[in-house]
Amino acid sequence: MTNFNQMRQNMILGQFLPGLIKDSEVLNHFEEFPREQFLPENLRDISYSDLNIKIGQYRYIPSPFNTAQIFQEAKFKGNEVALLIGANYGYEAAIASKMVDTLIALEQDKNIKVVAQENLKKFNIENVVLISDNHERGYKKLGPYDIIISIDTSIIVKQELLEQIAEGGKLMFCEKLTFGMKESKLNVFYKQNNKYIKENLFD
Repeated sequence: MTNFNQMRQNMILGQFLPGLIKDSEVLNHFEEFPREQFLPENLRDISYSDLNIKIGQYRYIPSPFNTAQIFQEAKFKGNEVALLIGANYGYEAAIASKMVDTLIALEQDKNIKVVAQENLKKFNIENVVLISDNHERGYKKLGPYDIIISIDTSIIVKQELLEQIAEGGKLMFCEKLTFGMKESKLNVFYKQNNKYIKENLFD
């Protein structure tokens, strides 16, 4: 029988800590949520691996370590209205929901969105608004957002999405550098005085 609890601890000790994930809140929430309960049964054996899981022709779920890097770099204050692009099966949204005030989570695949909705309900998460809509367009209706995070590496950031950043806010997105998401770069756009400043953070 697979010991998922032990696998989750091994992920923290063997991936997160050596990879310099030091934010205690990020660490606590990744320990809190059992990722295997969010994934389809055929993917559960690799719940805590460092693999990016392919879920569509151009879609990947980032590994927990990659997601932890992004969430740590986000430096959440706890009072944000945030937009997560790529809700996937709800795991990343569940973790992010613990670090912001309100989370709008987009999932353009309607079948995956149904599963995500069930998973979030199972864990009694009430501050997430899950919406099925095109990832590149964002969701202007509920914006602007203090922080936007895209974990869908297939999207191209356009003006329509940039305009949904609140003044003083930021948009973080992964730019795929190689086929198959073997390498990508985390970038951020900051909005200051109605201007957008782009910064490359890390691979």
